[in-house]
Amino acid sequence: MKRRLIIAASLFVFNLSSGFAAENIPFSPQPPEIHAGSWVLMDYTTGQILTAGNEHQQRNPASLTKLMTGYVVDRAIDSHRITPDDIVTVGRDAWAKDNPVFVGSSLMFLKEGDRVSVRDLSRGLIVDSGNDACVALADYIAGGQRQFVEMMNNYAEKLHLKDTHFETVHGLDAPGQHSSAYDLAVLSRAIIHGEPEFYHMYSEKSLTWNGITQQNRNGLLWDKTMNVDGLKRVILLVPGLILLLRL
Repeated sequence: MKRRLIIAASLFVFNLSSGFAAENIPFSPQPPEIHAGSWVLMDYTTGQILTAGNEHQQRNPASLTKLMTGYVVDRAIDSHRITPDDIVTVGRDAWAKDNPVFVGSSLMFLKEGDRVSVRDLSRGLIVDSGNDACVALADYIAGGQRQFVEMMNNYAEKLHLKDTHFETVHGLDAPGQHSSAYDLAVLSRAIIHGEPEFYHMYSEKSLTWNGITQQNRNGLLWDKTMNVDGLKRVILLVPGLILLLRL
């Protein structure tokens, strides 16, 4: 249990179930030292903040931007605007070949002309953290990336994410793009309480597409001591490690 507390204390932002918080954490009178620029510990059932520090400090969300991308997809399914079985034809802007935006980034490895279901693109977005999958979904749902980003920001406003603004559908660096530990916790809670099939994808450990098998970027899914069932883990050169989990 002590190791679990140390790991949790080092997170940028994460969620914790109310049962786990109430019954299994032996809080000591002396809280552990937290080595993180900002953090939030939230009960995902009630939304109660159990502890936090610099939780409204704006930071680059990087690939955690995909949490909102996925949330918009989830809302489009829930509103019957699209279905998981809809077939999307991948356009040139979602093809990594000769696309400098995608150089060195995580991909599902889509090809122009591929016909892929919304369900599989969503898995590519979540499991592979595929930037190409983000673009393909944005094109299908909104008719383009700029229109989809507008939807992302509209949902941020509806969720009262006051520290958040998006400029891209995938999280690659862009001026003016920022979020906070608090906002990401609120967004994660909304995802957890969304479509069960969609949230289950965050626990999938691998995905094979176009003959390429990739492991989920969240390596903590394999750690049996933590009981992690989803959301994201991101490693950045700057500012460092960002984790967002449900324990």
